[in-house]
Order: sequence, then structure tokens, then C-alpha cells
Amino acid sequence: MSRGPGQRPAGDATRGDAAVRPAFGGARVERIAPVDAALRARLLRIWTDVSNTGGWVGFVPPVAQEDVAPALDAALRRVHEGRDWLVVVRAAAAPGGGPPPAWPDDVAGFAFVATNDRLLSEHWRWVLRVQVHPDHQGARLGAVLLDGIGDMAEDAGLEMLHLTVRGGEGLESFYGRAGYHEVARIPGAIRVAPGDDRDQVVLVCRLSERGSPRPS
Repeated sequence: MSRGPGQRPAGDATRGDAAVRPAFGGARVERIAPVDAALRARLLRIWTDVSNTGGWVGFVPPVAQEDVAPALDAALRRVHEGRDWLVVVRAAAAPGGGPPPAWPDDVAGFAFVATNDRLLSEHWRWVLRVQVHPDHQGARLGAVLLDGIGDMAEDAGLEMLHLTVRGGEGLESFYGRAGYHEVARIPGAIRVAPGDDRDQVVLVCRLSERGSPRPS
């Protein structure tokens, strides 16, 4: 979703503990806590399926749900403690058309926004595990999710968001369109397999500059 400098999406709504934002094509971005068993199962399926289709979200395929579950539960503990945010993107309709699926099956993707525990760095946060289920690829939901996270971060008084990607996957251009730009690269920091080392790329989004022209 694009915006001009200072332009905001149409109003906030609330759904229980969730901050809700309308977005492109009727999709919605929400911050949710706590997470019940049904939503946990949906998040676990998304994370597993994304991993098995080559998404870089902490695992090397093949993985099963029992491999992913400890990482998900550790992340959700931080959400339930109020330390981190869980932000989900909900699809407006089922893939290929038709009515939207029932909650929580309409959750198409998610990410975590992690509290920065460093006392002198409280003005920014890490964005972690950004992912959209393979069934919803190509529907711009990843961009919608990032845009919603940026809005929520601005509302919370943050100035920057940081994330890392694995080099060699072409992800820098995707995140660049969402306002994230490379500030550091650690050569060979990620070992995908023996003999297959990749760079870890650090990207930063300065929230006040979203929507502003960038030099190429």
C-alpha cells in the first residue's frame, strides 16, 4: 500500500485486544493478544508450510509442525507477556475467489515485532518472521502486512524498524519497496547447509520517511 508523506490510512478500529486496520483489497492487519488454541494452530500451519516452500523464517526444509512448534510457542510467550507484538494479515476472500474463510482460517500471514531490551535503543524494534502462506502468494498481503506494522509502530511512537534477511534470495528489493533499506551486511553469517553460506543483511525502515522518494 503506498502513501504520501504524512498520509494515514482510514481510521483505527478495535476488535477485543486487536488493533484493526483496513488495507488493500479488503485485507486487514491486526495486532492480537492473547492467542487461543485455534489461532495457534493456524500460525503453526502457516510457519510450517512457508518453511517447506523455501521461505526464510528460521528453518531449512523439510520440517514438520513439531519442529516449528517450540519456536512458535517461545514467540507467543513473549506476546502473552506483553513484550512483543503479534501482527496478522487477514485475507478478504478465499484464494481464487469465494467468501472469506472463518476466523482464524482467514489469517493469511503474520509477523512479530520484538521489544528492544537495550535501554538506549527503545526508539526502534525488530520485525521478525514475516511470512504469508503459499496459498496467498501474489495477493500483495506481505506488503499490506509490512505497511500495517509500520502504521502501528508510528502510533506507538517508534522511529525505526529493523529486520534481517538472507542474502541471495532477492528479498532486498521486496523490502525496499516497503521502505526498508540495507545498512549492514555480514558475509557468510548464515549456514544453510555445508558449503552453502549466505550473507545476513540488515535492513532499516525510518518511519518518518515512508513514502518519500529515495535515491537509487
